[in-house]
Amino acid sequence: MARDRLPELLQYSEIRYQLSQIAANLEAMNRMSQTINLRSFNENEMNELHNKNLRLGNQLIGRFKEFKANLPPEDDYSLEARMKRTLFYGLYQTYINLWQKNEAFLQNYEQKVKKNLRMHTKIINSEASEQEIELLIENKTTKLFVDNILQETEKERQTLRDLMDRFNELRKLEKSIEDVHALFMRIQTLVMEQSETIQRVEFHAQQASLYVDKGADELDQAEKSHKKARK
Repeated sequence: MARDRLPELLQYSEIRYQLSQIAANLEAMNRMSQTINLRSFNENEMNELHNKNLRLGNQLIGRFKEFKANLPPEDDYSLEARMKRTLFYGLYQTYINLWQKNEAFLQNYEQKVKKNLRMHTKIINSEASEQEIELLIENKTTKLFVDNILQETEKERQTLRDLMDRFNELRKLEKSIEDVHALFMRIQTLVMEQSETIQRVEFHAQQASLYVDKGADELDQAEKSHKKARK
């Protein structure tokens, strides 16, 4: 019997490992986003970590759908059935929490990128108004300043190149946020409401407690009956 459940247990172990990978990648991206020197920032590494999380997220959503389809019926209160449901909803809730953190990180990171863009834009053209800078960031273009910068120093040209790199980063970041949010919406359809997940876990925990109490009462009654029979 235990051997029959081995493949299923191995798959749950793999899910735990994939969840730990997402958490580790998210932690690494958080550390990278704290960098102050933009020229030392490794954008490719950041993109690679994000893409890894996106792939893991898609793999996990497929696994959770498969497991949910094979869960025991809700009216099956056997110990094995309750354990399977509790394990599934516990891991799934961990997944939802991680993906919320992933999406929140990308949104915060986008704000940091925009802040750095404003700073670089001011360096290139200190006379630019806030409205011009916001327009520049919104359109993600350096055209407003390219003509003027061609006559400036190499240092300022390098600043312009850095600025253009940040615009490319912002374009990729906005696409990443869209991808992550789209996957999160798919996650939400697996279990319509997170509250339902929590309620199910609580329900099965309560059922388990009731069965334990009932079993204890039955043992107590059996012991009393046994004593009476001996008299």
